[in-house]
Amino acid sequence: MKKEKIVIIGAGISGLYLAFLLQEKYDITILEARDRIGGRIYSIDGHDMGPSWVWQHHKNILELIEKFDLQLFLQYEKGYALYDTHNMVEKFMPQQNVPSGRIDGTLTKLIDTLYNQLQDVTIVLNSEVVSIQEQENILIKTKNKEYRSNYAISTLPPRITQNLNFTPPLPTQLQDKMRNTQTWMGNSAKCVIEFKTSFWREKGLSGFVFSNIGPLAEIHDASTSSKNALFGFVRLKVDTDNYKKELLEQLQRVFSIDETEILAIHLVDWKKEKYTATKEDFNNMTAHPNYGIDTSSYSDKILFSSTEFSFEQGGYLEGAIINAQTIAKRLL
Repeated sequence: MKKEKIVIIGAGISGLYLAFLLQEKYDITILEARDRIGGRIYSIDGHDMGPSWVWQHHKNILELIEKFDLQLFLQYEKGYALYDTHNMVEKFMPQQNVPSGRIDGTLTKLIDTLYNQLQDVTIVLNSEVVSIQEQENILIKTKNKEYRSNYAISTLPPRITQNLNFTPPLPTQLQDKMRNTQTWMGNSAKCVIEFKTSFWREKGLSGFVFSNIGPLAEIHDASTSSKNALFGFVRLKVDTDNYKKELLEQLQRVFSIDETEILAIHLVDWKKEKYTATKEDFNNMTAHPNYGIDTSSYSDKILFSSTEFSFEQGGYLEGAIINAQTIAKRLL
């Protein structure tokens, strides 16, 4: 029996997981604008440059990690934290957080495992979708090719999604909701610094730093089984093209270390990623956004799945998994 066709837009965790869930019943093509898979899950030299943490209450992604026999290790949080102020660097014992874990080998290992589970799924890289039209079937246009299918699923962030040309047009209320939904990681720049030793642990520090003055507003331990590292979220107004001098000054002020301790510095500014963020994402956030978008009034054939659309755990990896499962159940 001939399978119905689905075109999935985006080869991040939502797109790959949807293809994994639906591949036995549907003929699937994934269109990815970047020259790589993974979307906002991305690693450099063994370090997560996008999301990294999974929490104990995120049951669905933990089940997926266990299914693929991937290994988790706990985030290192032992010891004192530091508060970087204009007057001094203060040491304090932080309140105990809910334990979080990271995948051994980075989250890219989950992406690669999902990819390797796909059979007869076509993935087309460097294929930026510009329009989606619902006719007798669905017509999806990229900049240089057309695809026809029975269903289309966009896994792009809402603000990127609403910029596509839809026929029929998105209802005004839905378009406004998409435009007003903050992109997860859309205002983030993540910096990882690799060191010769984990000197902070030797000093009884957890690696957690909160700063009001340095380019890194928040710092955490990012060490792996083979590398000593800290990562920090870069303050929104920092020029990420010219930040290293200030970064070195901050590291020397906070940790009293010599520059020769540093082996490598990696940075990804997600605000500059055209397939992740829009100019509306450049605003500071004081709290986790209120995620969840109901798109059921628009179409039964054009569907939407990314963590921002999820009413449960939106803005986390868990939200992406839950929303993909919801759509897969509907189509199966």
